[in-house]
Amino acid sequence: MSGTPVSIEIETQKGPSGPSKWALLALGFRPFFLLGICFAVLLMLVSLGGFSSGLWQNNYFNLSLWHAHEMVFAYAVAVIAGFLLTSVRNWTGLDTSSGTSLALLTLLWLAPRLLSAASFIPPVAFALLDMLFLPVLALVLARLLLQAKQSNNYPIPLLLLLLGLCNAAVHAEVLGYARDVSAQAMQLAVVVIVALIVLIAGRVVPFFMQRAIALRPVANKTIEKLALPSVLLFALTIATGQPWLIILAAFFASLIHGARLIGWFNKAILQQPMLWVLHAGYAWLVAGFLIYAISMFIGIPTVQAIHAWTVGAIGMFTLGMMARVALGHTGRNITALPWMPAAFILLLLATLIRILPPLIEPVLLDASVIISATCWIIAFIIVGLRYASILLHARVDGKPG
Repeated sequence: MSGTPVSIEIETQKGPSGPSKWALLALGFRPFFLLGICFAVLLMLVSLGGFSSGLWQNNYFNLSLWHAHEMVFAYAVAVIAGFLLTSVRNWTGLDTSSGTSLALLTLLWLAPRLLSAASFIPPVAFALLDMLFLPVLALVLARLLLQAKQSNNYPIPLLLLLLGLCNAAVHAEVLGYARDVSAQAMQLAVVVIVALIVLIAGRVVPFFMQRAIALRPVANKTIEKLALPSVLLFALTIATGQPWLIILAAFFASLIHGARLIGWFNKAILQQPMLWVLHAGYAWLVAGFLIYAISMFIGIPTVQAIHAWTVGAIGMFTLGMMARVALGHTGRNITALPWMPAAFILLLLATLIRILPPLIEPVLLDASVIISATCWIIAFIIVGLRYASILLHARVDGKPG
């Protein structure tokens, strides 16, 4: 990754709340972060209501599959898209989607979210519509990366295409073209997003540390070389379905990423909410591999490992990235806004409550789901209240973006 600019922040200047000019389509992070935040609340509200009441009008998906699918292919993908459409512009120096092209790309993500319950749309047509966004995003980014000849960033569109294949596998089962593939495809999709976090974190976390605490950790070259391959190896073993291979690969990945996280740690991080939320998210990534390996070893379901990744790693890391990128790219100082540390803590509690009580006593599952989902909802309501105006309005320094 040497030779690639890692900065995704623009130099900030102090100023008033900013111009009243609307800028929702100025840069990719704006619409996708805003929609991701809104959908994070709606997803959990509908899921919590459905699971608690037992009432769910099956649309294209049943409730459980809808919850899993939309957590990954709606919320997580929205945040990833917003980040990549913003950071690739900085990495390559080339313009990414804005204006009409960004509006169309956003609509391509939004349309399946709005139309999944529309009975007048043939299921095959809906599936094709839902499968379009990730390949299109991959092509948009690949064109820029190829033009800039940034071969070290080529895994990004490839991982997006792999994520798209996972989505296609889910639709294949729903449409009756395949059997018993959706559960494995959803697990693989989560692991692919974990791989994207691993790739992005290695690029930005040391840089963020340098900016916040004047300390950039020295990368261990062996660990860095094994970081992404260790996750991809785990994904490959998941695809094989061989338990001992999966256990060994999960333990190996937990060791690699545990060592990486230890190498990043400095106690000064604990005084910086905008840093510790990212480290906490990465810690859940490590914990997910460890819980997965232990679960397979003792023969219990791996669902708690999946939630360590989805609620903990993906939830906390994406929240931390949105909080930081939105400030940096609107010309503001990178510091936690009021109530944002509370949102970070709520998401940490949501993960702990979703995972630990059911592991200790399975009868606590229903209560843990309700409390965890409530913490998640409140956390993202806070984020929405703090960031909606920032995402909608132009930069405070008058610069484009």
